This record gives sequence, structure tokens and C-alpha cells, in this order.
Amino acid sequence: MAPLPLFGPIPAGPELVIVLMVFLLPIAVGIWVYFDAKRHEMPYAPAWALGVTALFMAGFLPGIPAFFAYVYVREKRARRPR
Repeated sequence: MAPLPLFGPIPAGPELVIVLMVFLLPIAVGIWVYFDAKRHEMPYAPAWALGVTALFMAGFLPGIPAFFAYVYVREKRARRPR
């Protein structure tokens, strides 16, 4: 009788896609938002990154409007004369 793994099999196939979407995609989007906000000299860059990442982790659908809200605010701020 072969020993059973403690935590189940290593994810592969559909499970790996789910893991990537749940963990790596939100973190990647958050890192991109942070560095993009810093590049555009936006105040509260860490807050934007944390908010977008948290909403993506809460569910994929709440993260999408948060990302578009960031892009909207960034573009609106960029059009303002300094």
C-alpha cells in the first residue's frame, strides 16, 4: 500500500490555473499598479496597489472595476496642467 500525500496531489492542469488566477495574477497586477503609480508621481501609490490587490483577491470581478478606477484616476490626473 503506497503512502498517501498529506495535502493531496500537487496542483496541475485546471487546479494550477485556479492557483495562478487566485494568487499570482492579483499580486502581479498590484505590483504593476504600484510601480505605475510611482512613475506617474501619484500620491498614495501603496494604497492604490494594496486596494487593487485586495479586491482582486476578494474576487476577480471586484478587482476589475478597481483596476479601471485606478487607470481612470491616473489618466484624469495626467490631463491636469501642473
